[in-house]
Amino acid sequence: MASTSDPTPVNAAVEQLLRNPEDNLEAISETADLFKALATTSRLKMLLVLAHGEATVTHIVESTELSQPLVSQHLKFLRGLHLVEVNRIGREAYYSLKDDHVAHIILDALAHTVEGHEH
Repeated sequence: MASTSDPTPVNAAVEQLLRNPEDNLEAISETADLFKALATTSRLKMLLVLAHGEATVTHIVESTELSQPLVSQHLKFLRGLHLVEVNRIGREAYYSLKDDHVAHIILDALAHTVEGHEH
């Protein structure tokens, strides 16, 4: 685990953003949108379900105990932010995380929270 004095390794694109944040306001805005998406319990629960693999709306509803209309509304929002994608097979829609980065952010945040409660 890195200490607070250890620099976090970043790729070249992020390094450029760190050096010139004013030149990268779009990327910063999109990152803020990501955190807004993660800021609700309902969406966070749904994303945790999807972190285990693709799932149908019915499975997400059953796993999260949220209503079907609410799940559908949140999925539309998350798709708009390009965090989840849908794969349609026949009449069934299977949702999944677009990439593993979101799962890593959520799991790191949960680990931080759990570890914080242990101390």
